[in-house]
Amino acid sequence: MRLSEADGRPVISRASAETVGELRHVVVDAGARSIRALHVAGGRRRAALVDWADVAGFGPDGIVIAGEDAAHPPKDDLEKAVAAGHLDLDGRLVLDDAGRAVGSLEDVLFDEETGRIGAFVAGGAEHDAERLRAIGPYCVVLAAEPRAAD
Repeated sequence: MRLSEADGRPVISRASAETVGELRHVVVDAGARSIRALHVAGGRRRAALVDWADVAGFGPDGIVIAGEDAAHPPKDDLEKAVAAGHLDLDGRLVLDDAGRAVGSLEDVLFDEETGRIGAFVAGGAEHDAERLRAIGPYCVVLAAEPRAAD
């Protein structure tokens, strides 16, 4: 699934069938190359996050979470930065670790069942998530691809 397709999707409590909010951002665990939590906005709570483990279903019409109590305030600096919009992935500069610009981040491809990231789309091409080094407030850093011999 493309993250761009999931942006703004309603987040619904399985326990009450109430809309908790909508998907605004994701918290990415760079080391595990997966989505760790969802930032849910527009509900009654400010800066609510839902851990990926509490996502019961990720469908084309909505994201179902275990219950409203699964939504929690940010637990750490990474979650606070995502909730504040400081680590929004949309359009973020992508560099390789040799300092070369790859392009702007266009999309993130992920498995909607596991949250595992498969690829980043930047510069009009897909880049394997195994190349991910870090995500920061300035850019996303990927391992440099070996250069072809001249």
